[in-house]
Amino acid sequence: MKRISKLLTMAVISGFFLNSCSSDDDNIDPQIEQPESTYADGLFVLNEGNSGGGSVTFIDNDLQNVENEIYQEMNADDDLGQYLQSIFFNDDYAYIVSNGSNMITIVDRYTFEYVDRIDSGLLSPRYGVIENGKIYISNQGNYEAPGVTEFDDFIAIIDLETLEVEKTIETNTVLEYIHEQDGMIYVQKAAFGGGNEIQVIDSNLDEIIKTIVTEETLNSFEIENGVLYALSSNKLEKIDLTTGDLLVEIDINFEAGSASNLKIEDDLIYYTIGNSVFMMDENAEMAPEEAIFSYTSNSDYGVMYGFEVEDDRIYIADGGDFSSNSFIEIYTNNGELIENIEVGVGPNGFYFND
Repeated sequence: MKRISKLLTMAVISGFFLNSCSSDDDNIDPQIEQPESTYADGLFVLNEGNSGGGSVTFIDNDLQNVENEIYQEMNADDDLGQYLQSIFFNDDYAYIVSNGSNMITIVDRYTFEYVDRIDSGLLSPRYGVIENGKIYISNQGNYEAPGVTEFDDFIAIIDLETLEVEKTIETNTVLEYIHEQDGMIYVQKAAFGGGNEIQVIDSNLDEIIKTIVTEETLNSFEIENGVLYALSSNKLEKIDLTTGDLLVEIDINFEAGSASNLKIEDDLIYYTIGNSVFMMDENAEMAPEEAIFSYTSNSDYGVMYGFEVEDDRIYIADGGDFSSNSFIEIYTNNGELIENIEVGVGPNGFYFND
């Protein structure tokens, strides 16, 4: 459960456009049927699963077509591993991170056919980005058993062509989210209620060039228009991305619980506290007192287990009991419920395949 062991201790789409023009196009055998772009114009829900493995659900943009276990459907003799953590994209490919099986499965993002796999040099991988011909992925390192490195918690830098780890950057403090901006890789050195740093890696040098210090209990961050927004349990900080100077600090009333799940969309800031969603203008200097909506959950550890905002819709995922299928809900940005949809076990993230 992101993972639970660590958490508890610390479309029908118009087809055939997938085959983009290349120098090999003329060599395609016209008698071989080319795969349709089944999973374009919709979203993937990543279902973390448990020791029995995770899955991916596809939902089209109209919310009418829902397909569970799409990887298993396309690749019957394979699975995605234990405790699925995140997905990131590059060109026509989706990279699916398995935290529990220490691997990244690469699939065609439009058909979900298996392409390749990275299964060495990783230890409890979390989140990844691609820049400058390389994959950068945060690893939380050793939980109990000896790992693939002599140190704990590291960034693995993987050659995009060979899929081999070419360098590791050790941090020895817990790592989580990772973002790319203008060739710089920003890595959150905080998770599970502790930590207050974001390290900046130059993708040309593959070295840490500076560290941005935030409030303690940093749990998520976003980058917009040259500003880094850092959310801790009771504060939202706006930090100049170039200088590292604090621009604005907003206190958040967290009597109902810790603030988390920072998202910025269309000049609006969203975050959650408990089972409630809050929203404010990007230029606001005070936090809102009232939530725009709350949802009902019976989950012990999975309230707001996944959260995203896209195109005037708010997406929440409930972890449920982590042994049976759970649900997601989609709302307008005014807090009106649009749809409740059953998905797989432990849904934890939304990824839009437009």
